[in-house]
Amino acid sequence: MAAPDSNLSSSDFAELMFSENTIVTPQHYAAIDLGSNSFHLAVAEYDGNAFRVIGRIKQKVQLANGLDNSDMLSQEAMQRGLDCLTLFAERIKDIPFSHVKVVATYTLRKAKNSSEFVHQAKQILNHSIDILPGTEEARLIYDGVSHNHPDIQRALVIDIGGGSTEIILGDKFDPIFLDSLSIGCVTYGRYFPNGIINATHFNKAVDHAAIEVSPVEKRYFSDNWEHCLGSSGSIEAIYQVLVGFGYNEGFITFEHLKLLKQKLIDIGHIDNIKLEGLSSSRINTFATGVAILYALFQELKIDKMYIANGSLREGILLELAEELKGNDIRHQTANSLMFRFNIDQQHAFQVLVNAQHIFEQVADMWAIYDPIFKNYLDWACKLHEIGLSISFAKLRYHSAYVVEHADMPGFSQQTKDSLSAIIANQRKKIDLTKFDYKYDDKGGLLAVTQVLRLATLFNIKRDGLDISELTFKANVDNAMQIFIPSQWADEHQLIITELEKEKSYLNYHNIEFNWQLI
Repeated sequence: MAAPDSNLSSSDFAELMFSENTIVTPQHYAAIDLGSNSFHLAVAEYDGNAFRVIGRIKQKVQLANGLDNSDMLSQEAMQRGLDCLTLFAERIKDIPFSHVKVVATYTLRKAKNSSEFVHQAKQILNHSIDILPGTEEARLIYDGVSHNHPDIQRALVIDIGGGSTEIILGDKFDPIFLDSLSIGCVTYGRYFPNGIINATHFNKAVDHAAIEVSPVEKRYFSDNWEHCLGSSGSIEAIYQVLVGFGYNEGFITFEHLKLLKQKLIDIGHIDNIKLEGLSSSRINTFATGVAILYALFQELKIDKMYIANGSLREGILLELAEELKGNDIRHQTANSLMFRFNIDQQHAFQVLVNAQHIFEQVADMWAIYDPIFKNYLDWACKLHEIGLSISFAKLRYHSAYVVEHADMPGFSQQTKDSLSAIIANQRKKIDLTKFDYKYDDKGGLLAVTQVLRLATLFNIKRDGLDISELTFKANVDNAMQIFIPSQWADEHQLIITELEKEKSYLNYHNIEFNWQLI
């Protein structure tokens, strides 16, 4: 098998050619990855033609070591992370706000008290933190790798992180299968108790990793792809140690891993690991990384794995580039879900038109300036009936469940949670507890929900009702008043009746809502 071509080194990320003739002042962009083992910052420059990485900062934080048996993150682990982000904050302070993206992976996905860390991190960085669902992390990893290896065809990409391992099968730039498994080089340290490395401990780690891989292994067998690439620091560390042993062919084989297994068993203890090419920051996780990769080679029948240029950070930069061009993948995802779940698109569009009419009149007074709230409204209008694919009974709960748990490329878990809370409150009684512990402003989410409720209310007959004659006035504390022409009210008594019900639902929560005939 020939090595896949790569036109780019890991320090020259030059993709997404926008225009050959445009000359602009180079601008800086930053991607921050809060991993379970290390926190990474990549700073890139865009000169009008291409992105290229001009700086990197990496700090070993081992956030995953702070998770207890109840999935609570310790204060000590949080503080390690916050101290690191203080350094990152200094580096990105002069980069435009819209040019920075911060994501978190396995540990903050899993920690029950992750919101405590996220809120403090946001204060330090002055940027929100997107907690990526596992498949979204996998998608971004593949994006970063595939655009750094533009000549590959069908490829298997593997990234072993501190808390999870992402496996992706793709064709050129398009992922086909995405999986995120709970296998990590930090969390699997428990299989080497007291740092002791012997055959029993190593084999136990391999066996448990193999069990995690087994449910998805068939779609990743070697006859489904042409090249295999490893993108993580753990895999890079394994390769560098092999180079230290004189194996510099440019790839890793199963025989190499068998050699490393025996070397580690002979060494006997993590504290005694001293291998050429292995940095001190990688010593504690090296044995687990080898064991996990050993299991992957064994289960997926991998013969050779090449070291990838590109990873999650490069994928984040690509996402930023697409957003700069106005291509927000989240809008594509919402539209795709409408097709997949056979949503009545005409009705969704009618609801959206009315919702936008209302939003434009109340947004300023309710101070919902952040673009995310306008996005929430658009997505909610498109997806509020996605649960009809299950049943009309309890539609809002079915729709909310699908949005919360579906794979939605481009959406962070917090974004899905907030969107789900809005959709769950699209009609009838309002459950304000749905907005508790969300990362977005509670008042903003409630405001979007109120607009969605009215937009669906005005479309109760699914007849594209024109509400352009109505005026909506907002006041503080989510209060609203509607001015309705008398003749319009006479012609739409069903709507007036529904507005009366809506008033009772909102007044129950001391939210002022009324209308006046003019």
